[in-house]
Amino acid sequence: MRFFKSFLILGLMVVCLPIVAQTPTFDELTFEDEELTVAYKNKPKNHVFLRSKRGTNGMNKTSSGDSITAMPVNEIVLVFSELEASAADEREEANRERWENLLMTYPEYFQANTSYKNVCQCNTSGDAEQFKKMQGFYIYFTGKEPKVEEKRAEVKPVKTEEKTAPVKETKEPEKQAVAKTKEPAVKESEPVKNDPPPAKETREENTNSGGNEVVKENTTTTKKPATAKPRRSKDTKACRLPCYENGDEDLNAFFRTSITLTKKQKKHGKHLEATVKIPLHFDGSIKKPMVVGENEDLNKQILEALKSMINWNAAVKNGVATKSEVKITLKFDKETKSMKPAEIIITPKLGPKCTCVSDAEIFGE
Repeated sequence: MRFFKSFLILGLMVVCLPIVAQTPTFDELTFEDEELTVAYKNKPKNHVFLRSKRGTNGMNKTSSGDSITAMPVNEIVLVFSELEASAADEREEANRERWENLLMTYPEYFQANTSYKNVCQCNTSGDAEQFKKMQGFYIYFTGKEPKVEEKRAEVKPVKTEEKTAPVKETKEPEKQAVAKTKEPAVKESEPVKNDPPPAKETREENTNSGGNEVVKENTTTTKKPATAKPRRSKDTKACRLPCYENGDEDLNAFFRTSITLTKKQKKHGKHLEATVKIPLHFDGSIKKPMVVGENEDLNKQILEALKSMINWNAAVKNGVATKSEVKITLKFDKETKSMKPAEIIITPKLGPKCTCVSDAEIFGE
């Protein structure tokens, strides 16, 4: 009897090992790339659509996604949008996060015969709303489409929300009732996290959130960009390079004082180098900076330092404050024994007459 049990356990291990080994990492995947100027049209094949997600916390599972985990997956297509020329600089990092989140949530999809494709909806004058609807993962599989399960999953939440909202409206004050009737709109928009929500949505999330800490995060990260408006100069030809405080000297001083190198790092300073990408909003605030370099400890130190960086003087083009990206190559400076910008590239490129000037000179304050 013991021999029979041991034989069964050994058999299960032999069967499971190949399955585990089939799940690849992102770096092991081979992608086909395609760029479109119009919205993506899914193939007339059985597929499940999942909203893609950035970050490192995985994706939200769905009933339709769970229903095909045991089916043969032929192809996985990631559709994403780029409406600005500068977005191409973040493409590699953004897509890595999206694919790794799918790997984390549904490793069953990544099979021996599965092919992978990245499709960019790249058009600065394209239909942004239509592009947004098509963004996400298309999982093409072999088998019967789980129509019944998908319909049940969609219908139930809508019915319960419609029933509960009227009952609460009769018992609570009008202001509270209005806030609660808006809850379904907030929940439906949660899966789409790639684009910043408008000002009204951030207010709804604040009124419906359960804890004080969540409210503070929403007011500092999403509310400001949503309510800010690009500043305009009386001079329609006015321009300005994005700059930190009063220019290069202040930028150098920031990195010199904010990044504290260890004795070991200073000893091997000639090997210290990192590339920093700082996306700037039109109000000069920093949005999701990136650091790329071989020294992981240095990368973390730089990212931590960037948290204390104040708003920049935003780029100005044709008299209007605009979004921009500053790419800085940091290298070890022997004289100061600190990290110092060795090269700075600004996107979009502005004319030679555009320099770092104060708000007073640009906007007449």
